Amino acid sequence: MSDSPLIIPPRPTVLVSVQNLMREDDPDISAIAKQIKEDLALYTILLSAVNSPWMGLAQPATSVEQAIMLMGLDRVYTLIQAAAIRNSFAGNKIPESFWSTAIDVAGVCSSLANRYTGIDRNSAYCTGMLHNAGIAIMTDHHSDFGKFLKENSALDADEMCMKERDTFDTDHFLQGALMAKSWHLGEDVALAIRYQPLAEKILSGRKKMKETVSTQLAILTLAKSISSEFRRYWTISPTNENVISSTEAALDYLHINHTEFEEVKEDMLEGYFEKASA
Repeated sequence: MSDSPLIIPPRPTVLVSVQNLMREDDPDISAIAKQIKEDLALYTILLSAVNSPWMGLAQPATSVEQAIMLMGLDRVYTLIQAAAIRNSFAGNKIPESFWSTAIDVAGVCSSLANRYTGIDRNSAYCTGMLHNAGIAIMTDHHSDFGKFLKENSALDADEMCMKERDTFDTDHFLQGALMAKSWHLGEDVALAIRYQPLAEKILSGRKKMKETVSTQLAILTLAKSISSEFRRYWTISPTNENVISSTEAALDYLHINHTEFEEVKEDMLEGYFEKASA
């Protein structure tokens, strides 16, 4: 990831302040909530993420304090990061559906990581939330990027990546990875985002990658597969052979029975729609 980044939104000071408060021996929940509430947009986005159907809360959280009680401080901090990511692109041309999809993919990543792997579910959530954030960065700097995506929607992710680099001298996968690195979300998160175009090669063993990165990438691949069942916005690649083979490679990499996954996917979607319509 040596390419020079575009102007990536800086990590908000509120994240640093909240993180410092969390490091205290006895974190003051009221002080943490006060920091968050000072940014009304961030606070609103956070509660929306907390109450996403994927979070599995039996009852909606109406405050930061309540969210912490129901979910725990570490998990809520992850959602604060996600809210800050969304908030950092306020005013750009990306539709709300783009961010709704990001939240959905992040939630599925967290759920699948908890179910099938030993990787931290909060880390998996960050990977899902930022997996396409590079699109927002590219759109901020190239007014024709949205049009470019639509005109090339038939390309698979690897072909799209190469065409972006030919056209813009960079690609959105790299920009998303650089943002993850800039926001200190961890090397595994950044690399999983960066190597999405090579998911099938990595997960099938044709390209070597650190196990924790490959696991993050496998979870992200499956989460995008589930998300594609009910979201059709800003699709980078259609359900073509490359997408199908990547999903199958992810299942094999995680030693998940294909039939079992279809059942899990149906259960997750059914639960999502029930909570979304409640």
